[in-house]
Amino acid sequence: MKSLRSARLLASLLLFWLGTSTAFAAHHHLSPELNERVARAETDSENQKADAQFVDVIIQFKPGAQLDDHIARLVNAGGKHKNRLDLINGGLFRVPASLLSTLAEDPDVAYISPDREIKKHSKLDFIMDATDTTSIINLGYDGDGIGVAVIDSGVNSSHPDLQDTGRNGTYARVVYSQSFVTGLDASDQYGHGTHVAGLIAGNGNVSGNWMIGMASEVSIINLRVLDANGAGTDSAVIAAIQRAIQLKNQYNIRVINLSLGRGIAESYKQDPLCQAVEQAWKAGIVVVVAAGNDGQDNSMNTNGYATITAPGNDPYVITVGAFNTRGTDQTSDDVMTSYSSKGPSLLDHVIKPDLVAPGNKIVSLLANGSTLDKKAPSNEVSPSLYNSRATKASYFTLSGTSMSAAIVSGAVALMLQYQSNLSPDQVKARLMKNASKTYPSYSTVTSNGTKYNIQYDIFTVGAGYLDTDDAMESNDFPSGTALSPIAVRDANGNVLLQADPSSIWSNSVIWEDSIVWGNSVLLSGSSIIWGDSVVWGNSTMSGNSIIWDDSIIWGTSTTFSEAFNSDDN
Repeated sequence: MKSLRSARLLASLLLFWLGTSTAFAAHHHLSPELNERVARAETDSENQKADAQFVDVIIQFKPGAQLDDHIARLVNAGGKHKNRLDLINGGLFRVPASLLSTLAEDPDVAYISPDREIKKHSKLDFIMDATDTTSIINLGYDGDGIGVAVIDSGVNSSHPDLQDTGRNGTYARVVYSQSFVTGLDASDQYGHGTHVAGLIAGNGNVSGNWMIGMASEVSIINLRVLDANGAGTDSAVIAAIQRAIQLKNQYNIRVINLSLGRGIAESYKQDPLCQAVEQAWKAGIVVVVAAGNDGQDNSMNTNGYATITAPGNDPYVITVGAFNTRGTDQTSDDVMTSYSSKGPSLLDHVIKPDLVAPGNKIVSLLANGSTLDKKAPSNEVSPSLYNSRATKASYFTLSGTSMSAAIVSGAVALMLQYQSNLSPDQVKARLMKNASKTYPSYSTVTSNGTKYNIQYDIFTVGAGYLDTDDAMESNDFPSGTALSPIAVRDANGNVLLQADPSSIWSNSVIWEDSIVWGNSVLLSGSSIIWGDSVVWGNSTMSGNSIIWDDSIIWGTSTTFSEAFNSDDN
């Protein structure tokens, strides 16, 4: 009865604010799934009882709206304010689902979306892999003085490879920890965040430098948002990003690593998660995001295209896909992984990923007894491999774009140690312009007995393979933003690359000697211009033939249910 009275009071108050009530119609201030829920309740009496229930939503208010006033009104009416999200001028609220359409009519409301579930990006087919930053490390660069915020499942700061020894004894390089998961501390019960932190910052204490991270002296800021099963929510991630910005000066946080994501339901311009990462970027923090692991997903008949997850779909951030080094130092035998998500992004057609990095069967730190450890004990690395007599494993193998993102985050830390005045846009531009563009036109890989034909086009490899050495040696200080371009179709069906006018790419920048990012045609008929060799959709090749005219990628009626078909969601 109390909930019913609260709902009625809230309804009365909302009608007082708005001066009217409206019958349901799809509202652009409501996310697709919330519109769907309201529509079902209006047309199906069986769903009306469910619609009277309370639902957790993130409400973003328009600039200038008095957030405190809106919070007070909702609380006084019986709603619940669960968390303040000043970063996106909004908050997390619990309100009756039956009032969603009325709330959306508030002139101060910009957008309402559910507090969606976030998951880590990982796969469970692993072995050791390698990275090629040895020359940089040998020059003495180790990320010292740079803070990296790892927003993940937590980090076990007691792992020896995250410890240093100084004049006053041993100290942890995890300099700050906070949990945004209700009822849980900041330790890593899942095992994902510790692995990610090790790729960024592990110093090889246990293995005698056999396993060392990209930037072995960075400080880790541990912000836990995922539970023991690797799941979390939008609001937790937004709160963690907000905290990282608040701690930026105290710990010199220059990088945020987000090896997690979820499906896309609306434009990045409305998505609260995307809006949060943009605020971090504008605050001077490089945000590195995993592309997702849905490259094998053909549920939309796109052969894995348009499977980039949020917030990797945001044009500001650096979105990273995964390639397989095949356990060798040379790049001549490298191939893309079958699971690495491909662009363009759903709905907005942002060209992603931005680049790719090693992500298959990567060795890093083990969180002993964690969920992943219990599920896959065979992925523990035997101490005998690094000539240790220890009986307890300290390392673990994982695959996925999560690992690729962590490797790029470590590379960024090295770049910023070398030249601390680089802006996030300059870092992104250097990484992309200096990425290696030497790779095959296509390859065939086998995963779990299934063969996948992979084409090395702009939506698969982005600007190319991570090359930390060339990115650090670059003397380029480009001006402008580094917003990822958009893929657009002209009246003739040609797919063009459209750069934002504010971006570095808008000046027809030549990448190396053969690749032009400007207004050149990317796709005309069955051919894509990406270097001089890649042909898209040609039946004489082993690549995937995408029928763009009928593809969901270019459709105008994409619904929420169509957009969410992958396991990660």
